[in-house]
Amino acid sequence: MQNLFIIISLLIFSNCALKLNSDPNEIEIITSDIDRFWDTVDNYEGDLSIALDENYIKPGTKGLRDSIPKRIISSDALANKYLEDKEYYTSIRNNSLRVNETKKEILKYLHEFKSIYPQAKFPNIYFLIGRRNTGGTASKNGLLIGAETYVNYNKYVPTVIHELMHFNQTDIRFFWGSSLTQAIHEGGADFVTGLLLGDSLRMSNETYEYGYQHEKELWLEFASKMYDTGKVGKLEQFKWFYGGQAEGLPMMLGYFIGHQIAKSYYDKMENKQKAIYRILNNHFSKRFLEDSGYPNF
Repeated sequence: MQNLFIIISLLIFSNCALKLNSDPNEIEIITSDIDRFWDTVDNYEGDLSIALDENYIKPGTKGLRDSIPKRIISSDALANKYLEDKEYYTSIRNNSLRVNETKKEILKYLHEFKSIYPQAKFPNIYFLIGRRNTGGTASKNGLLIGAETYVNYNKYVPTVIHELMHFNQTDIRFFWGSSLTQAIHEGGADFVTGLLLGDSLRMSNETYEYGYQHEKELWLEFASKMYDTGKVGKLEQFKWFYGGQAEGLPMMLGYFIGHQIAKSYYDKMENKQKAIYRILNNHFSKRFLEDSGYPNF
């Protein structure tokens, strides 16, 4: 009985912590951390790390606090990064202060996502300033968008929608799986994002431009080790998803591969809602690839 009580309590806590809504109008898009960051760096005296701790981090939103352990790390680390890259931070300041302007557009796409995927769940969205190491991710409290990572203002909305796809996907353990699983996870999120935003609004235009021009050769290289796990699998994931590509190549070409697999599957399916559901809830990557009919060039 005691164990049952613990399990039920954990389930209740988990559901409360996620704060997911089935109605996009019920979520919050929270930008107050950005204003507080700039107010702090504009007005501090003495030690910036102390000022950031007292005026930015301690009174921060739940989203900001969630970004501390693995990304911002500490007020010292953030202060050092800001002072080291002050010219860069100054260059993105105006864009970051415009994030409020994205709210109407984001809500429009959330409603469109609901229309093509009725099971969609919507978390709160937090815009914040960090150490230039995370454009977008998710926590138990919502989506976390690093406003400082984007020189181009037009990348905010695609990043939010891409991360929303991850929030609605089946969870996977990236470093335990294969490059194929990771490709379908990331590329599937990109594909469904593209259904909403169109191909003109991508997180990485360069990646897709190169991918379309070199699709066959990329696939042959990717396919040779796409089922590998362990040490080799980790190296492959670094190469295709995390900046380990050969010099001169665009980043994240694994996203492109996964996008093309998802697109091939979607195009084959008559029931598009069921197709989207399976793309976002992939449990067996090898079978999904077989069912997609990819490659088809």
